[in-house]
Amino acid sequence: MFERFTPQSRAVVRAATQVAAAFEHDRVHSGHLLFAIVTEGGAVGRALAGLGLDEASLRAELHGARVLSRGGREVDTDALAAIGVDYEAIRAAADERFGAGVLGLTMVRKVPRRSWWRRRPRARGPRFSAEAVRALERAVRFAAARGDGDLTPLHLLLGMLADQFSLAAGIIVRRGRSLDQVRFAATEAADGADPGARG
Repeated sequence: MFERFTPQSRAVVRAATQVAAAFEHDRVHSGHLLFAIVTEGGAVGRALAGLGLDEASLRAELHGARVLSRGGREVDTDALAAIGVDYEAIRAAADERFGAGVLGLTMVRKVPRRSWWRRRPRARGPRFSAEAVRALERAVRFAAARGDGDLTPLHLLLGMLADQFSLAAGIIVRRGRSLDQVRFAATEAADGADPGARG
């Protein structure tokens, strides 16, 4: 899949991994990809920043982000709280009534700390979550559908936003923008960029 990525798209994927590691998240999710598009995505990143999805605001969204995973589907607990759902209260009630861990949700917020004598260097950075992998797969399909030979940051963004329940989509909505606004601005920016540096 990665052979079709432009150098800029490869930089986005690398940056997303670095951002996840910097926040001590053990999975790269679409929020990290969104942050990386803003910082490394050229014209598309500048268009997002112009909509208020800049580096500082996304850093604030990712700082302290609480992400849960169940069967390959990530759940943004901050998004649940925004609509009045208290995940912690639900989990505590379910654990009390049915036994600990009944919901089968695991935190993926922080990499577990090991004591100094058991610490082993991590061979790679954080792994990509199932949500992020699906976004990358959709990005490849978007590139093919647009007739583009190479996969650019625009395709990565479109791949993420195809899932309106993705973590990136939740961040965008919390920042006061619609997914259609973001798609339109990013597409306009990419299509208006120099074809040699598109994205």
